[in-house]
Amino acid sequence: MRRSSIGWLALTVGLSGCAGDGEGTSGSATTGGAGGSSGIGGNDAGEVASTGTTSGGAATTSSSGDAATTSSGVGGAGACEGRAADCAEAFGDRFTPSNGRADGTLLAVVGTTDSQCPLFNDDHVVLEVTILGGVQRLVVNVEGVAVAATTSPLIGPPFEEGWHEDVELDYPADLGLHSDAFTQVTVAGAEAFLCEHLVVGQPISVFAYAEDNPSSAHQIHFNEGYPDGAIVANPTSASPTYLAFRFGDQEF
Repeated sequence: MRRSSIGWLALTVGLSGCAGDGEGTSGSATTGGAGGSSGIGGNDAGEVASTGTTSGGAATTSSSGDAATTSSGVGGAGACEGRAADCAEAFGDRFTPSNGRADGTLLAVVGTTDSQCPLFNDDHVVLEVTILGGVQRLVVNVEGVAVAATTSPLIGPPFEEGWHEDVELDYPADLGLHSDAFTQVTVAGAEAFLCEHLVVGQPISVFAYAEDNPSSAHQIHFNEGYPDGAIVANPTSASPTYLAFRFGDQEF
């Protein structure tokens, strides 16, 4: 892969761009500051890289990296209706400080307006995933993002419920995904993109980075200089679907 573990560890020292992913109960990211660049292409603290101009169509591409084709998606308003109904009151402690892959069962999709759920976030979607008896939070930035979906074999070991440390993903090298395969979307469009592909009660895998909170992981997007994050729908099938994200100014 094009990134070394030494490189991304060095880049994370002293940088706060993703530190506030959904940790505050007010719904907003709590650290990093609006508009404060992380310096590593993160934007997880609420920075808007660019504004979306499309209505929520999802880009799709083959695993060979062919040009994306745009689908109509499922629309913005109400696309995730009811998917936060079973959101948890308390969270587990399975995550360790590392990049990795979380394998479990999707319990809830907590959207940006689901303020009835603990630790909802007004510019991120929180995927609540049941793993080994507890519920873990996977926090996905949906503001200022472009999206793509592609099918490819599951990277790393076979699906097994748990947190798999040091399982890394690289969009170009592993999936053939480049920046021109993504479609810019609004917040509503990004939520619709997620809910078009994800089914509550079904297996899910998420490539993410867990920092110092054993309940939550984040950086589920392209990351310059260290491993990428993505959501994998139907990870136990012959053709898992990767949901990928980048910010508007990222090129790769």
